[in-house]
Amino acid sequence: MNRILPIAVLLLFCGTLTAHPHAWIDLRVSVLFTEAGDLKALRQEWAFDPTYSHLLLEDLAAGQPDLDLDTALQVMTERMLANLREHGYFTEIEMGGRRLEPAPARNGSLNLRQRRLHLQFELPLEAARPDPTQPLSYRVYDPTYWIEILHDEEDVIHLAGGSGCSTRIESPRPEARLVAYAATLDRNQRAPIEDLGRPFAEVVSVECTPR
Repeated sequence: MNRILPIAVLLLFCGTLTAHPHAWIDLRVSVLFTEAGDLKALRQEWAFDPTYSHLLLEDLAAGQPDLDLDTALQVMTERMLANLREHGYFTEIEMGGRRLEPAPARNGSLNLRQRRLHLQFELPLEAARPDPTQPLSYRVYDPTYWIEILHDEEDVIHLAGGSGCSTRIESPRPEARLVAYAATLDRNQRAPIEDLGRPFAEVVSVECTPR
């Protein structure tokens, strides 16, 4: 496919897709460490499902139909990260039980591969070593829940430079009544329940051997 075609033309090759109230994202994460073994950043890649990817491109094409794909992806990257920043990048980070506010994301990019948009970005972390007494933990979730975000089953959480460190994933166990309620929400509805998506999120813990 010619990448310089307008994005509106590219959408014609994707077929007719309809909105779905529960989109899903495959999550891949790398925990980056410094040479000294301290935390450096949390690198995330979100692979959006084909239907939602098409809807995002369709929305952008409606407003700016003459954009080529590369420009459209750059515009969408900036827009996504700006919106996500208002919600902490959908990422809840704790260190030793202390809630950390995510710093502004860096190294953001968006690519289209096999009909799926892949968003990548890094969240800087304060320099510290997460030992068993003060582990690092994180959750990634949409507070409205209609987007399900789970780690890619065919991938692992990478520890880049984290010698002597390990990870553990705790699967979510939401109550049945909460699952039933979330299923009733339309794609454009925002749940009146604060942080509705939190019980649906996996919890990842990172621990390292003490220095």
